[in-house]
Amino acid sequence: MRTSSLILTLLFLGATLSSAQSRINYGSLSWSRDGSKILFSSIEVQPDWSNYSPFNWKLYVYDLKRNQLKLVDRAAMFGTFSPDGRQVAYSKNTGVSWNLYIKDLASGEKRKVTDTPYKESAPDWSPDGRMIVFSRNLKKDVTSIYSMDTQGNNERNLTRNGKFEFHNPEFSQDGNHIVYYMERGDKKDQVYVMELRSGFSQNITRDLNHNNYPGWFDDRTLVYTRGNNELVLKPIEGGAAIPIEGIQSYLAKYNPAQKEIAYISREDQSIYIQKLKGRPGRLKMGKALQVISPETLRGK
Repeated sequence: MRTSSLILTLLFLGATLSSAQSRINYGSLSWSRDGSKILFSSIEVQPDWSNYSPFNWKLYVYDLKRNQLKLVDRAAMFGTFSPDGRQVAYSKNTGVSWNLYIKDLASGEKRKVTDTPYKESAPDWSPDGRMIVFSRNLKKDVTSIYSMDTQGNNERNLTRNGKFEFHNPEFSQDGNHIVYYMERGDKKDQVYVMELRSGFSQNITRDLNHNNYPGWFDDRTLVYTRGNNELVLKPIEGGAAIPIEGIQSYLAKYNPAQKEIAYISREDQSIYIQKLKGRPGRLKMGKALQVISPETLRGK
């Protein structure tokens, strides 16, 4: 699954909630480090997608404590918070391609960080605030993961492979590793972890499933989607993947500070927050709280 073709994936998976007029789809989801806010992108389209335009994507911040929804930018998706939560980095359609921007949430000031003809998406901010990793589509069926500083300088191609597609990188909590998934074109996407200092990458999933949207449950355990909507936990040091029972979602992110998982429900296409404590196989789950519904976003 290509990051750049997420809209087609959502269409085929049926991950939409329709009305006579429109459908709401989500493109990305992430947490602020302290767990007080979520950042997500959405788009409203006709049921047949006849009015689709990349300029219709919108990036929002939702403040959980204030119950406040705020538009970050239009023609934008795939966002990440800075470690202090004051800024967001995200992908914006410029009319030529998708480039990365950084916006100060208090002042509203934004600046362009990359300026290339490539499609750049899925940024993630390092825990120390010094680096951003992201995906860059170099040509058809070839996407690499890059790192750079927050000024857009000192770029490095971390995956350095001209054959496959690497998507959705995310830093570990200690900043020493990133997790991502790789697509070979066989519909059996695999999840990898890379040690940044050495560049060594390891296939964590090693199976015949379609695995994507990986993230960190803790520094030794991953959470990702297996198949269309099964969330699982898997230790990076080996062992079986353990399903998270009771949640049907194609995209979820865990916040270790609050021990909560945010996810897009397959049932009603809303965003929910739910307590998730313990360890794989011995999880304690709280009551799911709906924080964003399609009705909240329709017509905005």
